[in-house]
Amino acid sequence: MYARSMRSITKAGVAITISAIIVATSLVPALAQEQPTLLKSLAGIEVTLYGKELSGAIVDRVARLESELFGKPQEGSVIDRIARLRVLAGGGPGVGPSVGYKLGAVEWFVQRRVTSEPAVTKLERLETMILGAPGQGSIVTRADHLAALCLPDGTLKTKDTMLPKGQPVRIKLLGRLDSSVTQKGQKVDIEVARDVVVGNELVIPKGTRGHGIVTEVSPAGRLGRDGKITLELKDVRTLDGVAVPLAFDESTQKLNESMQLAIGAGLAGFIVFGPVGALGAFFVQGKDVNIPDGTEFYVAVGADTKVLGMTLPVDTAVELTKEAPTVQIKPGK
Repeated sequence: MYARSMRSITKAGVAITISAIIVATSLVPALAQEQPTLLKSLAGIEVTLYGKELSGAIVDRVARLESELFGKPQEGSVIDRIARLRVLAGGGPGVGPSVGYKLGAVEWFVQRRVTSEPAVTKLERLETMILGAPGQGSIVTRADHLAALCLPDGTLKTKDTMLPKGQPVRIKLLGRLDSSVTQKGQKVDIEVARDVVVGNELVIPKGTRGHGIVTEVSPAGRLGRDGKITLELKDVRTLDGVAVPLAFDESTQKLNESMQLAIGAGLAGFIVFGPVGALGAFFVQGKDVNIPDGTEFYVAVGADTKVLGMTLPVDTAVELTKEAPTVQIKPGK
């Protein structure tokens, strides 16, 4: 039923086209790639912790962050102090198991999913859930306490892991797409719908957020003209801040055909992809595109990407991967 040639697909008309931006992701940590300004580095740390950039003099903001994280201001040059804060708090890719990473690990073991809230907000929520009330003391001490309570053996175990090109990633649309009302330039949030595990390493937890941008909208018209929405998918970021590019390929085409996705009420639909780099499509002839909130489908990792994986107990890794799709990943293609 779902085996169709690309020629017949072209004749059928496209109802929604989704393309993935292949964003080159370096394997070198961001600290070695670039030298951001002090304000840019500081703002990244603040957004990671609080969800917003703070105001005031640089030295005062640094001292505040150090007091919150370590319990007191630290010594040294401003550059060195910000570098230490960035490694500890996060705020940039490739900086190792930061406080945000630890809290994400705790959250995953407690709830089997992660959220995108700021680290301080997440810390207080987890403390209230686990301990009954927000804790006292430095952020580092409080995060370590939760890790000791909730992680296997009370420790966070990580490993540098290569996430291979072609690895399937199941995502979910967070919002409705409708070619009669959706606007060009509109942001479309997505969420990873299933944990991505390589070996015993959790590399992209369920709940990880990303987004796409609508680049073209054509509502349905007379004479059976099909509605069309073109969506460019951006990357998703791992717990250590590394950007993982998303793409469509032949393997995800087969996975999506097997899912037999339904588009709208009573409209049978599916996703078809061509060779690597080709566009994917939902098909509904002569009507507006109407993709419900919560629609799930597969994309693939667009390039080999080195990430910091969270090492899982063997039985947990087996549990997560026993129903995961199996695809043949061909190196160098």
